[in-house]
Amino acid sequence: MAHAYVTFRIRLAKHALRRFAASLRGSAEIILLVFTHAMVGLLALAALPPMYASSLPLAQALGIQAAYALLMTAPLALLRKRVLPQDVVHWVHRLPVPRRVQLKADALVAGLLAGPLGLMYLVSGTLLMYQQPAWLAPAPAILGTLLSLALTWLFSIGVLSLRSRMVSTSHWWHAAQRAPSHYVHAALRPRTLALWRRLFWLPYWRADNIVGWQQSVLLAAAVASALPWMQAPPGVIRALLALATCTLMVLVTDRGDKAVREQAARLAPLIAAWPLAPRALMVLARGFSVLPALLVVLVVFAGGFHHGLWQHPAGRAWLVLAVAGQLLLVGLPYVNERTRVGLVIAQILVLTAVGSELWP
Repeated sequence: MAHAYVTFRIRLAKHALRRFAASLRGSAEIILLVFTHAMVGLLALAALPPMYASSLPLAQALGIQAAYALLMTAPLALLRKRVLPQDVVHWVHRLPVPRRVQLKADALVAGLLAGPLGLMYLVSGTLLMYQQPAWLAPAPAILGTLLSLALTWLFSIGVLSLRSRMVSTSHWWHAAQRAPSHYVHAALRPRTLALWRRLFWLPYWRADNIVGWQQSVLLAAAVASALPWMQAPPGVIRALLALATCTLMVLVTDRGDKAVREQAARLAPLIAAWPLAPRALMVLARGFSVLPALLVVLVVFAGGFHHGLWQHPAGRAWLVLAVAGQLLLVGLPYVNERTRVGLVIAQILVLTAVGSELWP
């Protein structure tokens, strides 16, 4: 019979994965509809690095296997705070849970998360076996894929074990004692900007909240796509960069506005009891959620200025549609998720179509 802590950890991981999948449902639909062919290609090539490494000398093969296994461990490293929350770590430190039981729980949770990767390897490996490239040796390729999966599993166990050891109980206790004073201090300073910082900005960077990092990554990726797009690379690459820039720009606004709306819903009962009008605070919070996309538009505008792109009707139309589309997303009243996804996809397709006409 499984230890109660092991059962708890598995249920906690499943619950965290369900919540994570629910939070990304809108983005996942957008990405799948816009980048279907790219996603199919990535799935088909998932097992290529470990299988190809098996045809190389031993030293190179081991290096590639280890590097690829670390790369495949990255999703778990990003999800570690969800599958093993900080409160659970502190709680376990106070219970007589043997270290071997904790290690067993880490191994089972890591295996649960590595399962989809194993399925991807199976599909990709089957396709590669069917194609029979010249470098492929079936037996070593299969062993190399299994080795890569095993290394990913071991690295994942290491990530979870490190997560359970790095948190200091005393630091958590003192932080818990200090936290209320910050909120009281903010309540005593009913200035709109100060309240936005306390209630909307800081929570996105605290504890297990990943909204701040999520928006930072999306913004960095959008700027990284916009800069080479404005350097006029030829042919298909230009079209792909336009699609990536428009998609990431719309997604950073959509995800940011969704996070603001969810935070506002959580705060609504608290703010209702305060002697202030929350309308200005909500307008400020939703206004800040559109700033990353407007920064991308500014980057595109600055990059295309030297090429004279904005002297053409297509260039001016792209600028107007890009700004208006982001303002529409944050200013739109509440609609159901399906309508929201449709609006986001329509914006991406329209901006990409107009953007493809920028270059003569």
